[in-house]
Amino acid sequence: MFPRFAAHAEPAAALMFTSGWGRGEAIGRWEGEPLYHGSLDPAEYRSLLVLNGFELVDHRVRDSECGDATIWLAQMRPASGLEGSA
Repeated sequence: MFPRFAAHAEPAAALMFTSGWGRGEAIGRWEGEPLYHGSLDPAEYRSLLVLNGFELVDHRVRDSECGDATIWLAQMRPASGLEGSA
């Protein structure tokens, strides 16, 4: 998904998403229905963000205001202005 996010993001665009606390899979419930959830290791998320042109702005683990989800806020790095100058 991260290459897709990057392909659609303008310079300085924000990207916010939630994840689990660590690598793994779980079946939870949302409004009474089963909900599958799979997460990567936090280091993998950090690496994917950097590799796809994002900078991490904020990261909250087990945020009580978000149902104990881990919240990621990143921003697309500004264009360098060097593209096409060669």
